[in-house]
Order: sequence, then structure tokens, then C-alpha cells
Amino acid sequence: MENHEEEHHHHHHSSHNKSTGAKIWRWAEILLTAVQGIVSLLLIISLINTGIVAVWLMIILIILLAGLLALNIWMLFIKKHSSKAMKIICPIIAALIVIGGIFALRYTDAFNSFLNKITKLNAETKGYSVVVMDESEINDLQELSGKSMGFLKIDEQSAKAEQYLQNKVQFEADYYDDLDTMMSALSKNITDAVVLETDRLEMLKEEVEEEMAKTRVIYTFEIEIDQELEASAKEVTKDPFITYISGSDSRTGIKTTARSDVNILAVVNPKQGKILLVSIPRDTYVQLHNTTGLKDKLTHAGVYGIDMSKKTIEDFLDTKIDHTLKVSFDTVVKVVDQLDGIDITSDQAMTLKTNGKTCEFIEGTQHVDGDCALRFARERKKYKTGDRHRGENQQQVITSIINRLSGSKDYVLKLPTILDIAADSFETSLSRDDITSFIRMQLADSIDWQVESIAVDGTGTMEPTYSMGANRPLYVMIPSEDSVKNAKEKIDEYLQSE
Repeated sequence: MENHEEEHHHHHHSSHNKSTGAKIWRWAEILLTAVQGIVSLLLIISLINTGIVAVWLMIILIILLAGLLALNIWMLFIKKHSSKAMKIICPIIAALIVIGGIFALRYTDAFNSFLNKITKLNAETKGYSVVVMDESEINDLQELSGKSMGFLKIDEQSAKAEQYLQNKVQFEADYYDDLDTMMSALSKNITDAVVLETDRLEMLKEEVEEEMAKTRVIYTFEIEIDQELEASAKEVTKDPFITYISGSDSRTGIKTTARSDVNILAVVNPKQGKILLVSIPRDTYVQLHNTTGLKDKLTHAGVYGIDMSKKTIEDFLDTKIDHTLKVSFDTVVKVVDQLDGIDITSDQAMTLKTNGKTCEFIEGTQHVDGDCALRFARERKKYKTGDRHRGENQQQVITSIINRLSGSKDYVLKLPTILDIAADSFETSLSRDDITSFIRMQLADSIDWQVESIAVDGTGTMEPTYSMGANRPLYVMIPSEDSVKNAKEKIDEYLQSE
């Protein structure tokens, strides 16, 4: 009797275990299916958001993901008794979709945030420095209370800068017609301090080192300046358009105004699959837009904002620029390091120093890291043709990065990281739709772009400039009429739709 009871109890216990196991397994399946549904939905939303996948592909993907989800739900809730194989296959499918979906989401999200970041045109900021003579007793802003500060009339933002400072300390503002008068007023103690755009101060340090060594900066600040970049009505997949690529040396990020060292017009003809790159050397002597009197180096236009550079080039080449793209070169370093370096070809052996590090270049091809790639892209003193050679080096670095990205499959895994770094290096007036429709066109038609590069040329000489005043001749390049005429004709040729 006792034995029988014990046996019965044992039997009951094991079936209870079995049903608990089955329950846990069933809940795990339900949970997995729910996660599968959520990931599928997020992936579809994110892909639609990127806007680069063709509509027919999206439809197939939606049907496929929805079908697999429906199958799993059907197996779980409607068809209770299914074969062993199906019981194993369904959770495997769910798990694969979850893993694959999360992986894919890393890419689509990185791409989306990249696009959002680079197409968001915030107001540009402009940095300022308050400068005193080195022997002055003034050490901070408050000590300028009741004293005088000099401002430049040719700086359109100086009233804003004055307002910013007046809110911090009461002082008397003197406005000067040009830089020379203002700087000599400072050195003769006619004014106690001067307020200069940080870019202009950097220019001064470069051009008149000894003079600037006798001064020091006691305060820096930033103000916002509005950009008036009007949107272009052109369809980038159909109409030829011009994008102005402005590359700056700015170490302070993409939002600040800076001298533009790279000035390239990309004339894109999507129907013919042709791109014309027109480089304009930084020292080209041009009339800054809406100014009279002295001309200036093109690079100095960037001090007044990208809008000034754009309009100055429009005047110079007698054309209309549709879009702007600002590139900050210092982030190039980080991208090159993510790619484990790039190959560049130098036409001479040279030793260049950067951040306390020495870069040895041999004549010929070599593999370089980010720091040396950037140093190579910046060098102009070592070359006879100076700036033109530097333009070629920059195009080489960019081309190498593109080849490295498209040539190797390993970097596909690093793409989210690379996009994340690159997001801080670009800012463009192209809209999100422009960019995504352009990528869609490229994916659909896989156009083999033909690229032609030309440069505006000229002769070097010393001339006074609008930004630095009549008494300081600087090195400039007087553009040759022929090369300007050639550039204009080429641009017109590429802008023909048919």
C-alpha cells in the first residue's frame, strides 16, 4: 500500500516539472517573438528614415519580416501541436532576425544621425579675443572698466561684439577704419585694449610675428552670426548643380568661422555622370563681395563667414553656387586612424614635424597614419608651387580615404564609428532629401563618375589686403585671365543639361 502511494507521488512530481519547463519555454518563445516584432518594426522605420532603399526593396522586406513574424505567432497561438522541426526552426528564425536586426540598426541609426548632423545648419559662431600690450597692467576684463577698447569698422559683427562686452563691463568703445591705425593706437596707449576676431589675430600672428609678440590676450568669447544661405530649387538627381566645398584649418570645430584653405567648386552633372572640380588657390587676389577698395586673399573671406566666401567666388567666376559643404580637416586624422592608415605618394623626400612628432616622407608611395596624412595635406612651404601642390595633396588624401573605404570589406564593420567621427567634420546646405535621393540614384544606376580637375592659376606677388590694411603687403596670387576664362567656360560646359 505504502509503496503504491510513493510511486504515484513520484509520477505526479515529474509531470509537474515537465509542465513548468514547458511553461518557461513557452514564455521564452512569446518573449522572443515580441522582441522579433519590435526589432522588425524599428528596423523598417529606421530604413524608411534613411530614405536610401528603393521602394520595391522596402516592400519586399516588409512582406518578408511581417510574414516571418506572422508564422511565429501562428505557431505559438493557433497551431498548438506542431512538428518538432517547426518548434526548433521558429525560435531560430526569431533569434536570427533579432540579432541581424540589431546589427542592421547600428548602421541605419549611425547613417541617420550622420545625415541629421551634417544637414543641420546652425548659426555660425565667431570667436573674438581681447588684446592688450604685454607690459599693460590689465590682466582681466573687469580691469577695463571705464577704460577704452578699440573695434574695427570693417568687421560687420563688431557692434554685436561690443554689445556682448558692454553687458560684462562698462567701457568706452573706439571704432577704427583699419587694422594699422587700431594696432598703432594700442601700441601708443591711445586705447587700452583692442577687440579682434580670433581668426584675424591668427593672421596677424602669422604675418607680423615680432609685433604680435609684444601683445597678449586677456579674454576670449564667441558670438553667433546668422547665415543667409538660401535653398536651391534644383533637383540633384536631374539638374546640374554647383557645390562649394570649403575646407578649413579650424581646430575649433565646424561651427566657427575660419580661414578657408581649401576652396573647390564641384560642378556635378548627374545625367552625364560627370563632375568638374575647380580649385581656387587660397591666396588668389579677389574683390571680397560687397567691399570696395583693396582686394584680398580668398582665404580671408572665410573670416567673415562661409556666406562671404561663397558670394566672393560667385562674383569672381561669374556663376551661381547652389550648395555649400564645409569640411574641417582636423577630423580627417581620426578617420584615417580608424582605417589603419592610408597610402599616399609624395613626389619628394621630406621631413615634416607635427605635434612633437616627426613624419618622414620618402619619394614614392608610403603608408601613413592620421597625423602624417594631415601634415601631408597641410604642407605648402616645401613646394615650389606652394599652394597648388597642397591642393593636389589634399585631393590625394581624400581619394585615398575613399579607395580605402570602398576597397576593403573589413571597414564595413567600422562604418558606424567612422560615420560618427565624420559627422563633426561636415556641414552642408544640401537637404537630407537631396543627399538620400542622390544616394538612391547612385545605388540604382551605379554611375561610374568621370571626374575632371582644373585649377585657377596665376603669379605670386606682394600686395596690401582689405583684411590686414594698406601698410602690410602680403603674399597674394594675381589670377591669370586665361585660367579664369578657362574655368568659366568649363563650368558653363558642365552646366549644360543635355
